[in-house]
Amino acid sequence: MEAKESKLEKLRGQNPFHVPEGYMEGLTSQIMSRIPDNVPRREAKVISLSERLRPLLYLAGVFAGVIILFRVFVSPLTPKNDTQQSESAQIQTSDSGITAEDEEYLEYLQQHYYSDLLAGSFENMD
Repeated sequence: MEAKESKLEKLRGQNPFHVPEGYMEGLTSQIMSRIPDNVPRREAKVISLSERLRPLLYLAGVFAGVIILFRVFVSPLTPKNDTQQSESAQIQTSDSGITAEDEEYLEYLQQHYYSDLLAGSFENMD
């Protein structure tokens, strides 16, 4: 361990990396000799309008598919008949927005449950 520390102490403050002798003298000529004189130029690729619009069309198709699936699964396609529409229009009252069906249900509750609740509460008080 002490031998490694002594070697590190000798190298402190010095650069251990050196460039070989004569390396920089012929470097430029060596690099230039490796580069070809005539570099072939590539032709510019022509992109048609359909190739530019294709990703946008795909994206529009995906959105249309998602919307259709959403409509199918969230609100099933069950069209109302004319008779159902006319009945629902007749049932609704214009004043309070309570339907006749709701009124029947409230009357049923009053007749059966309210009277039982009141009778039961008076019996428990005795």
